[in-house]
Amino acid sequence: MVVEFSPVTSTSKFVTFSYSSTFDPLNQTHNPETKCTGGGGVEIDVEFTLNSNLSTSSMYVYEGVLLSRDDRDRLIYVTICTQQSKEPNQTLTISSRVQFISTLASSIDFGPSPIDQMTVTLEAINRFDEALTKKNDLFNEHVQAWKNLWRSGIDIQPMDDQPFVIPKIVLDTDNNGENDTVITIFSRSLDIAQHVNSSMYYLLSSSRDDWPYGISPGGLASQSYSGLMFFDMDWYMMPALLPFYPSRAESLLRYRYNSLDASNNIALRFGYNGSMFAWTAAYLGRAEGCCDGKGGWELCIEQHITGDVAVAVQMYYYATKDDIWLENIGWPLLRDIAKFWSSRVTKTNNVTYSIEKVMPVDEWCDNDQTKCGDIGIDNAIQTNAVAIVSLQLAKQVGDMFGFRVDPEWEIIAKKIKINFNSTTQTHIQWDNAVLPPAPSHYVCPEDVLYLTYPMNFNVTPAIIRNDAETFIPITCQENAGMTAPIHAIVWLMLNETLKAEGEFNRSLQACTYGEFHVDIHANIIGGHGFNTHFLTGDGGFIQSVMMGYAGLRYDDKSLLFNPLAGSLTPATKSIRLRNVHVRGAYPFDFTINQNSAQFICSDVYDNMLCITDNHNIHWNITSNQLTLYFQDIHFPLRVDLCI
Repeated sequence: MVVEFSPVTSTSKFVTFSYSSTFDPLNQTHNPETKCTGGGGVEIDVEFTLNSNLSTSSMYVYEGVLLSRDDRDRLIYVTICTQQSKEPNQTLTISSRVQFISTLASSIDFGPSPIDQMTVTLEAINRFDEALTKKNDLFNEHVQAWKNLWRSGIDIQPMDDQPFVIPKIVLDTDNNGENDTVITIFSRSLDIAQHVNSSMYYLLSSSRDDWPYGISPGGLASQSYSGLMFFDMDWYMMPALLPFYPSRAESLLRYRYNSLDASNNIALRFGYNGSMFAWTAAYLGRAEGCCDGKGGWELCIEQHITGDVAVAVQMYYYATKDDIWLENIGWPLLRDIAKFWSSRVTKTNNVTYSIEKVMPVDEWCDNDQTKCGDIGIDNAIQTNAVAIVSLQLAKQVGDMFGFRVDPEWEIIAKKIKINFNSTTQTHIQWDNAVLPPAPSHYVCPEDVLYLTYPMNFNVTPAIIRNDAETFIPITCQENAGMTAPIHAIVWLMLNETLKAEGEFNRSLQACTYGEFHVDIHANIIGGHGFNTHFLTGDGGFIQSVMMGYAGLRYDDKSLLFNPLAGSLTPATKSIRLRNVHVRGAYPFDFTINQNSAQFICSDVYDNMLCITDNHNIHWNITSNQLTLYFQDIHFPLRVDLCI
């Protein structure tokens, strides 16, 4: 990674410098003790000492150690390379406010074997020298790479009376004959379009096809979340990338696959079989701050993450239909996850199996000891649901490829307890759960609504409405980046456009700051003050547009669109999804407006993709735009390869 460098402020020694750094491993700076800038997460006043052995006549090398350790308890080293004409200082103290050229190297670059720090440092310095000689080429490659990425994305076309560029109003407020005040009118459509683009930009900036080490909710901008991976990656970020960038989505699941050994060790530690994924996982899947003597009890028993991974595997396969991937990557994940759940359940009677003493998705349950106590709760609704999906999917995939399948998986899946109130026709959060009295107690986030989206599990239209009307009003307001997108999608499924718009607005406005639309998730990150950027909110917002208003879904048959006809994001004339991929390889554009849906592809894919509506009427997608008026079609519209 190379960024053009220009000093913003001088270092305390007034030395102009470029910056080459070595992290071991990259970005794994679990460091709540070190002072940080107000959200920048940058080390302040780290002193670096001249290394005369590495320095040359034209480049002086300084080395320093951050006051933190990585997930393997190794010190984190930083190397500063300066180009000076005068004699070097023996020490150098770096200000936190600097822009720089940066080259990175870590032990990850050298494989799993132990490597000495000098080797890593020399690699970073060599990359730095190469970067200096190829600045122009690197910049051009950088620009072209982003152009390629932006071929896919979401376009918001504004209403005619809500244009992106709104004339400013000039006023004479003191009536002296001279204009003295300029008022800029807020453009709602522009705000939405900018947040769509910024959200996708931040997700793309934090992921790579060839970097299977996951995405932390705090991204790369700070130490928020300590660079650790949560279920946010699997359910919020990965689905937002999947329709446009399937290879990036795959790299996130590749991280889970690469974490199997570490996850197997965690399961063994607790006496279970298979893989138990860490709730807070480091680069190689090791539990960090979770079940290692440093974290709280809830970090050890928030085990729905293991089933969440299985649901993500299902999403990816439904989107790509990649049988080779499913056999070689998906199956090992599903197999080990199924082994875990089959060893985790307790047979309570001859009718049901229970999953006991877990932390549910509703993390606020531990704020009230009458709800969770100190040892968790039994039969959390979302935990049990993902366990069922895990076991069912493992059996299906195992049978598909002729692998050995434990017959207990299917039996257990059919008998895992799902708490449901037959009188009110609503799901129940866990055994003996009582709805918290409003307005002083809330659920956060609402675990029940995940059964509707993204899982589509054990729901009917009536149950979806009952669950929504029961749990959305008592969901916490603080975590809008996670909750509001789910609410918006659910309300749109119920034809509740005003309620959906309210939740969409909450997702857009509650955590978004500044001209670059940064999502700030305040007062939630223990030990770090706040999060510089909340990628979970970005993934959720993208899904509220794409899966909510555009109605995109995947199921075991195909990609499909099932939008609420005539309902668009506020102040919007149309929504276009560019380069949506069928089976991970066949792109087309989908546009929806107030009265029609439109399809088009490049001439390379002419007549390769077909649309089928709910009355089995067919159309081909070609390089000539196809317009389907709502009065002439019956949703959902399925898109797949033509037979």
